[in-house]
Amino acid sequence: MSNTSRRDALLEIRIENIPARFVTSAEEQLKKYAAEMLAAANLPYEGMEAYGTYKRLVLHLTGVPAKTEEKLVKAYGPAARLLKDEKGNYTPQATGFARGRGTTPDKLGVETVPNKGEVLMFETRIPGRSSIKALAEIFPQLISRLQFPKNMVWEATRFRFARPIRSLLALYGDKPVAFSAAGIKSGRLTVGLSAKGSRPVKIASAEKYFKTLEHVNVLVKDAERLAAFRKELESLSRRMKLKVEPDEELISENLYLVEYPVCVVSGFSQEFLKLPQELVQLVMKKQLKFFTVANAKGELQPYSVGIRDGVSKGQRNVEEGFRNVLEARFRDAIFFYTRDLAIPLAEFDEKLKAITFQEKLGTMADKTARVVKLAAWLSEHSGHIVNKEEIALAAGHVYSDLTSNLVREFTELQGTMGYYYGRNAGFSETASRAIGEFYWPMSAKSPIPSSKEGGLVSLAGKLDTLASDFALGLIPSGSEDPHGLRRQALGAVRIVLENGFRPNLKEAVTAAVAGLPCPAAKDCAERLMDFLWQRAEAVFAEEGYRFDEVKAVREFFMNGGDLMDCRARVKDIHAMRGNEDFAGIAMAFKRAKNILKQAKAPLSGSPEESLFEKEEERALYYGIRSMSGKFAAHLTNRDYAKGLSELLTIKGSLDSFFEKVMVMAEDQKVRDNRLNLIKSLVDQFEGVADLSQLQ
Repeated sequence: MSNTSRRDALLEIRIENIPARFVTSAEEQLKKYAAEMLAAANLPYEGMEAYGTYKRLVLHLTGVPAKTEEKLVKAYGPAARLLKDEKGNYTPQATGFARGRGTTPDKLGVETVPNKGEVLMFETRIPGRSSIKALAEIFPQLISRLQFPKNMVWEATRFRFARPIRSLLALYGDKPVAFSAAGIKSGRLTVGLSAKGSRPVKIASAEKYFKTLEHVNVLVKDAERLAAFRKELESLSRRMKLKVEPDEELISENLYLVEYPVCVVSGFSQEFLKLPQELVQLVMKKQLKFFTVANAKGELQPYSVGIRDGVSKGQRNVEEGFRNVLEARFRDAIFFYTRDLAIPLAEFDEKLKAITFQEKLGTMADKTARVVKLAAWLSEHSGHIVNKEEIALAAGHVYSDLTSNLVREFTELQGTMGYYYGRNAGFSETASRAIGEFYWPMSAKSPIPSSKEGGLVSLAGKLDTLASDFALGLIPSGSEDPHGLRRQALGAVRIVLENGFRPNLKEAVTAAVAGLPCPAAKDCAERLMDFLWQRAEAVFAEEGYRFDEVKAVREFFMNGGDLMDCRARVKDIHAMRGNEDFAGIAMAFKRAKNILKQAKAPLSGSPEESLFEKEEERALYYGIRSMSGKFAAHLTNRDYAKGLSELLTIKGSLDSFFEKVMVMAEDQKVRDNRLNLIKSLVDQFEGVADLSQLQ
C-alpha cells in the first residue's frame, strides 16, 4: 500500500449496558481526546465522528494515510556566543548540548528565539511510521482517558470504566490494529443485536463496519437511529389513526436505550384515564419511558407505546409485559390518589408543621404563612384589580400536596396535584389553578401562571425563597446554583412584566426579608434587588434593547423597584436614539455630569439670575425654566418619549453655553452659580435616565 493511499480507521468498545445519560458525553470525549492524540502522533485524517449506543462506543476516522507524517523537532540550547571560546574551540556548553542530542557541535545551527536572542539549535528529523503502529498506541490510551459519572472495576488489571468491556474491535482499512486494554485483546469481531442473540459478526474492513452491522439490525450512527425512530413513530401514528406524542426528551432518552428501535403498542384499561392527565403522563413517560397516544383533540387514549431493541419471536410477550408493568404502576397511582381525595386539605396542612424548610427558617407551615402575608401585600400593590380572597385561599394551600401520598410517591407532581386537591375541596377554578401553577414558570421559556391571581401567589413564593437564601448568604456564584435561584428570579421578573404588575419590588423584597425568622446577611435586600435586576437585564436584552440603554435605568429599579416603569424608560430611550439630536444632548449631559463630579462645593441646583454674566447663561436658564413644567408633566404621566423630546428643545442653548461659557470661573460665586445652572439641568435629565451610560 502506498503512503498516498488513505483508508478508514475504526475503534469499537463493546460494553455491558451503559446508562443512556453517559453516551453523549463519551462520544464528545472520544472526539476530543482522539484529536489531541492524533495531532501529537502527527497522524492526519480527513474526518472524525463518534457514535454510541447502550452497548458500544465507536470512533470512526476517514482519510487516514498509511504512515504518519515526517516530523521536524527543534531543540534549543545555550546562547550562540557559547559555541566556541576565544581560541576557536567548542565550549563545554556546546559540546554537552550536542552530546545530549546524539550529535557533535559542528552539526549545531543558530536560530533567533523571542526573548532569548540567538541560541544554538539542533533539528531532528523524525521519519513517518506505520499508522497501524501509531493507532495501536493511541487506541488503548484513548479508552483509558474516558471519564464517566460512575465507574466499575471488574478484572485483574483493575481497569476502570462505566461498565465492563466485553470486546474491542480495531481496524485500519482491512488490517487489524492489535493492542490490549482491560485484559482484552483487540480483533475484528463484534456482535449483532441482543434480541437476535448477540451473534458474533466478523468485520472485513473499517469501511464496511456500519453496513455490516446494519445488515444484522444494529444502527450504530446516532442520526440514522434517530431517523429510523421518528419514522417508526410516524408510521405507527398513521396505522393507529391517532397521534403518538413525539416527546423530544423521551425520544432522546430512548435513542440510547436501543440499537434498532421498534415500537410496541399496548392497550390498557379505560379506567386509568380517570386519573389526572399529568399523573398518567408521568407514569408512562418518566417512569416507564413510554409514549402517550392522543386523538385529534389532544385527549389521551388507552394505549401506550414502548420502545424495544429490534424484533424477535417473543414480540407478543414483550407487548404483554409492557402492559402488565404499566397497569401495575397505574393501580398504585389510583390507590394513592383515591386515598388522598379522602383526606381533608386541613390534614395535609397540619403535617407541614413536621416538615423543615430550613433549620433557621422554620417549617413548611411557617413558609406558607410568609407566602400568605407576602401575597396579600402584593395583591394590594400590584396595580391591578384582583380577587384578594382567591389569592389568600390559594396562598394558604400551595404546599399542601407535599404531604400527600401521591406526591410522596411521585415527587415530580409537586404543585400539579395541588390543583386537583383544591378542586376536590370545593375551591374555585381560579384558586385551584393558582395552586397548581404555583411553581410556574418551570423554565426560561415555559408559561407563567395563567391568571393574575396565580401570578401574584407564585411571585410571593419566589420572593420568599429568594429572600430566604439571600438572608442566609446562599447566593449563586459562577455556574453553581443548587436551589435554582436564577430560575426563580427570572420567573419573578417574567411574572411582573408579562402581567403588567407595578409593585415596588424594593419594598416587596424588604418585606420578604423582614418576615424571616432569622437575622439577614448584610446588604441582603440590596443584593437580592441587584440579582433580580440581572434577570431583568436578560429579559430586556431579549426584547431587543441595548445593554447601555438598560444600564441607564438601573438606579430607578434599585431605588423604586418598578420594573414596568423601567421597561417604559428603556423603550422610549431606544426609540429616541433614532433622533439625530439625541446623541448630541446625551453627550452634553455626560459632559455636564462630569463637570459636577469635579465640583467640591455642595450645590443646590437653584442658580441666581442676578449672577449671570453672559447671554448664553441666561438663554440656557430661561430654556430650562420654559421646558421644566411640561417636562415634569410628561414624567408624571410616564411619557418619557415626550419628556426626552422636551429636553431636546434646549439643545441649541446648551451647545452655546458649553461653547461660550467657562464654567469653572475664578470668581467662586460665578463658578458655583454656573455649576448650579448645570445641576438644575442634570436633575431634569436624571428624572428620565442616567444618559451618561449611553455609548
